[in-house]
Amino acid sequence: MHIDIWSDVACPWCYLAVRHLRQALSAFAEKDKVTVRLHAYFLQPELTGVDERSEAQYLAQTKGMTIPEVNAALEAVSALGAKEGIRFDWENVKVASTTNAHRLICLAREIDVENDTTTGPDTLELKVHEALGRARFEYGMNLANPESLLALASDFQIDTERVFAALESQTYANEVFSDFQIGVQMGVNAVPVFIFDNAYLVEGAQPTAAFQNILQTAWNHSHSE
Repeated sequence: MHIDIWSDVACPWCYLAVRHLRQALSAFAEKDKVTVRLHAYFLQPELTGVDERSEAQYLAQTKGMTIPEVNAALEAVSALGAKEGIRFDWENVKVASTTNAHRLICLAREIDVENDTTTGPDTLELKVHEALGRARFEYGMNLANPESLLALASDFQIDTERVFAALESQTYANEVFSDFQIGVQMGVNAVPVFIFDNAYLVEGAQPTAAFQNILQTAWNHSHSE
């Protein structure tokens, strides 16, 4: 079974949702027969570096929301995260381009292929995605900064030269932008979006239990014949 995910590491709901999918997949009996492919999406495609505004200010001024509306949304995410021991540090979140972060995910996927670790919940691709979310939302790291990504990659023993090459690679740049364009053409205007075996589309940060049910339903459907 195959799962496609459109996600942006600038999205807290994506951070939670992919984490929940990994948890559900860990308990799934057929996990070693499931591949997951992350596709880049840009909630802030206009960003090329770092915006000095806070997350709340940026959302209020670019998304047509009031500060109370933004704060309510951030508090809702924080409450969900707190149940899992996640502390969202909104004061220190850096509003920055996620292009480089998506290129690092591409590199992680390439390493998975090389190492034949392309199935289950613990692929390098999925682990790097979660680590990027943790770095942005809990540790206030600037994901547009190559040094931040090098530090994160070192935690997974990813070769420094390969990270530099990935961040400068036109091939990775094209792959990331192509994913985003495909998502837009499909009508994706909010993330996360999950597509199970090209048959079941699921949106939003579903809880782990919901993903467990969806995994079983999708598996049964694709293996019913």
